[in-house]
Amino acid sequence: MKKILLAMASILAFTACGSNAANTDIIGKWNIESAMGVSTENAENQAFIEFTKDGEINGNASVNYFNGSYKLKGETLTFGAIGMTKMMGASMDIEDLITEALNSTASITIDGDTAIVKNSDGLEVMALVRAENVAQN
Repeated sequence: MKKILLAMASILAFTACGSNAANTDIIGKWNIESAMGVSTENAENQAFIEFTKDGEINGNASVNYFNGSYKLKGETLTFGAIGMTKMMGASMDIEDLITEALNSTASITIDGDTAIVKNSDGLEVMALVRAENVAQN
């Protein structure tokens, strides 16, 4: 019986480590290349989102800064409450699209230095490109 429990514990530990390793792919700073199908090229500031290993996010939605929390399980991505500064700027239209994308996020698919964020209907809401890689130690 002890051998069975040991084997089961080993399998669970191995599985848990594997899923945590996959989730570390998201850690780092990502430029937001498009939101809701619209390019962010003309944004007042570089739009970005940064994911920390502690489950926190921060970023810029083209005018205002935001922060909050996230959970990633497999490809399922959910955000907790997101706070944002309240300044006005020249690219509020892009900011509104980024805010809409953040609010509708349901999953993320990461392929190297690119990522696609989708809503619950499987439609792309944001395209990301890695801006900065964090050491995975």
